[in-house]
Order: sequence, then C-alpha cells, then structure tokens
Amino acid sequence: MATKWYFKQGGRTVGPMSNLDLLAKVRSGEIVAGSWIRKDDSAWFPAEEVNGLFETAFRDQPGKIRKDANTEYHGD
Repeated sequence: MATKWYFKQGGRTVGPMSNLDLLAKVRSGEIVAGSWIRKDDSAWFPAEEVNGLFETAFRDQPGKIRKDANTEYHGD
C-alpha cells in the first residue's frame, strides 16, 4: 500500500496526498520546515524531521530550498 501524507493548514487537516503531492506542496511553499505533517496514521511531527524532504523537493534547484516560515500547530 502506498504511503499517504497529511499536513495541517489553518487548523484543518489536508490530505491524503501521495509522495509526489507532498513534494509539490514543499516546492510551492505550502509546507515548510515547521509545518506539521504525518505519514499514514503516525503522530504529527514537523516537516523538517523528514530526512531529505526539502533536498529531494529542490533537487534541481538547491538554491531554492525553503525551510522558513514556521506554521502553527492547532492540535487534533
């Protein structure tokens, strides 16, 4: 079964998303280092804790890695 990702945005949960959708959200700036995300049914954690997420999203544009602008966690 494919991994499903979710993230918090404005107090609501967005998802499920595929790995490719997650990378697109990182590239667009919707998901930043402090964004709260989860994989499948795991606990919520900051996007910066996903090993290689930002580096993979910006592999072709390493100068554009955006990890700033933390988001607020609104809880479940």
